[in-house]
Amino acid sequence: MPKERGLPLMLSIPKECRDKLREIAARQNLDNPDQVTSASTIAKQIICNHLEQTQFETSKPKEESMK
Repeated sequence: MPKERGLPLMLSIPKECRDKLREIAARQNLDNPDQVTSASTIAKQIICNHLEQTQFETSKPKEESMK
């Protein structure tokens, strides 16, 4: 996906998912203290990566996806 200015999107997730995103962000912050990462940044990356993968898979011709 292109690196455009982000637009706000509000979503609700279970507490366990939020906590896991916070853990991932904290680990990344410990590994690279010069680049601050938040739980919302991790969620954005996950959502964008998922959409890229599923859009790529659904744009394949039917013949290739049947193999």
